[in-house]
Amino acid sequence: MKSPNFENCQIATDQDGFIIKASDSFGSWVGKKTQDLIGQGFLSFLISLEASWKILLPNKLNSEDFEKFLPLSKNDQDSSIGVFLSCCNYSQISVVSLSPALAPHDSLKKAFMGDLMKDPRALANTLIRLQKAESRLSDYVSNFPGIFFTQRSDMTFSYLSRGIQRLFPAEHAEFSRNGGLFLNKIVEQDREHFQHKLNTNSKRPETFSLTYRIKIHPNDQVRYLLDVRTPIITATNRLLGYDGVFVDITRQSIAEHRLSNSIWREGLATLTNGLVHDFSNLMGGIFSISELYHGMMEKDDPMLNGMGQIKKSAMQAQKLVRRIIDLHREKPATRSIHDLRLLLKDQMDLVGIIIPRSAKIITDFGSEAIPSFVEETGFRQVILNLAINARDAIERNGKIRISLKKVKRGEKIMKGANEGPHLAQTHGAEISLSDNGKGIAHEHAEKIFEPFFTTKEAMDGSGFGLYNSKLFIEDHNGRIGYCSEIGKGTTFYLFLPHAESDEDGTEPSRKVKRATREFVKVRKRPN
Repeated sequence: MKSPNFENCQIATDQDGFIIKASDSFGSWVGKKTQDLIGQGFLSFLISLEASWKILLPNKLNSEDFEKFLPLSKNDQDSSIGVFLSCCNYSQISVVSLSPALAPHDSLKKAFMGDLMKDPRALANTLIRLQKAESRLSDYVSNFPGIFFTQRSDMTFSYLSRGIQRLFPAEHAEFSRNGGLFLNKIVEQDREHFQHKLNTNSKRPETFSLTYRIKIHPNDQVRYLLDVRTPIITATNRLLGYDGVFVDITRQSIAEHRLSNSIWREGLATLTNGLVHDFSNLMGGIFSISELYHGMMEKDDPMLNGMGQIKKSAMQAQKLVRRIIDLHREKPATRSIHDLRLLLKDQMDLVGIIIPRSAKIITDFGSEAIPSFVEETGFRQVILNLAINARDAIERNGKIRISLKKVKRGEKIMKGANEGPHLAQTHGAEISLSDNGKGIAHEHAEKIFEPFFTTKEAMDGSGFGLYNSKLFIEDHNGRIGYCSEIGKGTTFYLFLPHAESDEDGTEPSRKVKRATREFVKVRKRPN
């Protein structure tokens, strides 16, 4: 059967499948005049043109809509070109469309391609299909949330998809020439694991995966990568390189970190709660006896002051034990109205413990109640995170200043912040925590609130403190900002809206809840 010389043609049949109208291009292809085709059964006429089509066509034309590829060769496995037939049935007639086409994908892989060269139209269709496939593949690679790569055995790359430019905008071109550059991007603690995995799995052409951390310069931001690769091995077992894909799984790692932290907290609470309760009972006994003896002593008794100090220290020890117990007790994250002034005063006991004794803490919380609808434990964690960062930035005799002030709607807030000042959209409170430490480098300015970003040593910081603080403040419809100067110090600003108040700024009618002694956990750093 010869190749069709038309782009598309139509044939109309009645309900019984007999031709009632045919285009001139169809008549030219089959070598008949259109008037001679009228009245002939369409399916039987097609089978008379090529008997091998009988097993491909349905018994009735008007039974249902269908689409078929009819190869021009008797053996459909040998033909790469043919005719695509589409039939649409209506109430009174059926319309059949015919167009030249390449074989379907699965058949085309097995078909003889030599006949393409005999038919320029089929060759053009082949090139168009290849162009479409290439365009679609390019779209897939561009939009895929990963980086496809081909890496040589010397660790240089012969191919990297465009996604690499997002991770290494200034250095991606060097990866094709410098194999050591990629290894240097891997966090030092993970580099040995990476090389061990490659040495172990590079002797057989089987896909394997590994996870490691990389550092993004110039800010040394940490990202977690899932590396899935397949070794390219010759018949003589020589390693040529790897084909694979990098996927950024930093967000997944954040979720896993939170889950493991929760499990760690639960295990720690189980192990230590018994011991803490026993210690609390002992301190309770010491306090009761010291209180009894202190009350029995005369004012001129030389032991009075010493017994009073024992009583005071026992009370302070009980308070700290109470906070440790609350630290490990799982409580729902519910919000309620709290006086921020009292919360901050209450939190200073813990802040005083983590700050070096030689350092100085200056507070200014005012005397006026400032109610806010907040989740207490999260608020305490934010203050503690900022205090820990300030402690790590100052010298042993440094200073930390924490202040609180009431803000009215329309007033300027965060006047000293890098992106300030702003106008308060509602009545609220501004908290500022400043230190006279070493300050934050300018190149880190846009990264400090991102997860996993830290300038501390790997074992000293997780990179979640400021990230979680920002999430908490924004979740409470507030703002967070900072200003810093190298060698002079840093100030962080927090703005939280008031609890519901009247338009004239009066306090809410509900009674402000007294700050309770629930504290967030400070994870002890390993020695």
